[in-house]
Amino acid sequence: MKVLFLHVPKFNNYYKPIGDFIWINYMPMGLLGIADYLQRHGHEVQVVHLGVEWVENRKVKVEDILKDYPDVDAVGMSLHWHYQAYDVIQVANRIKEIRPDTFVFLGGFTASYFHDQIIEDHPSVDAVIRGDGEIPSVRLLEALDNGGLSSVPNLTWRDGTATRVNEEFYLGDSELTSSLNYTNFSLLRNARTYVDYIGLPFFFAKGFTKEKNFKMFTIRSPLMPVAIGRGCPFNCTWCGGSNVPQKKYISGRAGFIYRSQDAVIQSIKEGIAAGYRTMHTATDPEPNTQEYFVELWKRIRAEGIETNWMFECNGLPTDEFVREFKKTFPSPDSIIALSPESGNEALRMQHKGPAFTTEAFFDKMDMIDAEGISTEIFFTYGLPGENEDILQDTLDMRKQVIKRYKGVRGLRTLSIEMEPGAPWQIDPDKFGIVTDRKTFADFYKAHSGKYSSTYTTFGYYIPDYFRKPLDAARPYQDFEDRMQAIKCRKMCFLHPNPKKYGKPWQGRLMCGVASRLIKLKPRCQDIPY
Repeated sequence: MKVLFLHVPKFNNYYKPIGDFIWINYMPMGLLGIADYLQRHGHEVQVVHLGVEWVENRKVKVEDILKDYPDVDAVGMSLHWHYQAYDVIQVANRIKEIRPDTFVFLGGFTASYFHDQIIEDHPSVDAVIRGDGEIPSVRLLEALDNGGLSSVPNLTWRDGTATRVNEEFYLGDSELTSSLNYTNFSLLRNARTYVDYIGLPFFFAKGFTKEKNFKMFTIRSPLMPVAIGRGCPFNCTWCGGSNVPQKKYISGRAGFIYRSQDAVIQSIKEGIAAGYRTMHTATDPEPNTQEYFVELWKRIRAEGIETNWMFECNGLPTDEFVREFKKTFPSPDSIIALSPESGNEALRMQHKGPAFTTEAFFDKMDMIDAEGISTEIFFTYGLPGENEDILQDTLDMRKQVIKRYKGVRGLRTLSIEMEPGAPWQIDPDKFGIVTDRKTFADFYKAHSGKYSSTYTTFGYYIPDYFRKPLDAARPYQDFEDRMQAIKCRKMCFLHPNPKKYGKPWQGRLMCGVASRLIKLKPRCQDIPY
């Protein structure tokens, strides 16, 4: 069988100091792994990133891509992040208009969570693979060749007018996950552009060239997410990838499985060979011990591998981890990221999976800073249980961080948008919030607008957050507007150098200047479908 994998980002977004931008530019790590796995099982596979294609040719359309692959039997698309919901369905519609006989299937967290609703409501999607996808993808292509979709594990599919949910379920183990090749960039069209210009932060400003984007909006070092394993043992209340939604609704996995260190080492080497200069992990399943990573750092040194690393801690790193990290990644461009989330300790304990006390945070920061390691600190605001008065604890904690530590490269406060399957999305009443994002149709609608504001929308509101009641006629928008005003006034972190952060007054000044310059550029709402 010949299969085309498409990664479709969210094309229409707008934020005042950036202008129009493309969002969700990183592909899910598993996409290349599945593609390589299919190739090893005898299928012809090509991976195309529709955002990268647009960067290379801003007049490109889906039909142009399909013309380049006239013999494709099936098209698989990643619907991992909910932001992609509208764009992925629109591309599926367009594929069916052009080639109605092509089999279209989806995978990823969001597709898995809403699998039955997607099949029932969107005729352009023939099937959804729920959870882990490598063996189900092979079985699906075999079934398309030989008939009999009812035998494919993890598959939800359309059978005439009926929706079928296959009972057989596949869950990848550590051995198979370790055997996957997540770095076969030969399968990715325009891989050079993807490696060199799709970076951190994760947006691509439409009004600028790829070279200008790299210089103005990224950390200026090609950054590769490293596949360490799968799953999550924690239950952060806002996260759709946490333990409960994974176990109950997405993959069936309870806890976390590691890839072997040999496999990770190989991925790092291949990433460096492809042109990556910084590795990135947001996976820290055992913050109390971190033995896996301590050993990995030693292995990296023993192999003579030289790279930078950005490590996002779920909890607080151990002292041994910190010392080994410094030995392995001595560059100031290597970063340990910590996320207190809230300056209020009680809120942190309520919402964050591997929570820690404020005292423990500052003790650990004292050590990290003394070691000369660069750090980034992440906060959020608008957590259930927070209000105007409690938010002051976060503002005070931010001020202490600024005052005490020289090695802080980034101090960022970001809003949290409602995610499918997050504990507070499943049971909003329990958390005292109101949300209008309950079904796939809700997320689809939320991301359909030309003026979607990825950085400013929430998808929920807290009725009693402010002393002055919310506007009853428009409570969602009023909540978002007031929260954005607080962020701009007290927590803005914009800086001309994306490797640094600004104080709120500096950020507001930069935002004002950037916004005026952006207005001189024409709006760009071009989409390739």
